[in-house]
Amino acid sequence: MAISAIGIGAAANDGTGDPLRTAFGKANDNFRGLAGGETVFNETLKEWTTAEAFEVTSVTRDSDGVATTAVVKWPDGSAGTFTTTAKNTTWIAIDAYTVSHADSGKTVTQSAVTRDSSGAVITKPALSVA
Repeated sequence: MAISAIGIGAAANDGTGDPLRTAFGKANDNFRGLAGGETVFNETLKEWTTAEAFEVTSVTRDSDGVATTAVVKWPDGSAGTFTTTAKNTTWIAIDAYTVSHADSGKTVTQSAVTRDSSGAVITKPALSVA
């Protein structure tokens, strides 16, 4: 969802700007998108995921100590679930995952990364949100 610009008109009280109800509706929509919740922006979810801005409140690990699932709390207070979808058994690392955002019903997906012979990530696909 893009930011909605509020029409202010060409001059004060000239009648060409947005009516108050329309203007405040746009303002509310813009703030909802910034704050998160049901209308959270896809880009905000991607930024939070990249920054690992969610808090892990509990985690389940496999026998190698790699997180398989975790309960998370997003910066806007929404609950979510982190799920490993691809584990690299050579480097004992997470190569792909999803993180859900309960309030919006959206899920961020990191598709599998590509690693070089020393295990360093050389290709990391862009995050997607659905």
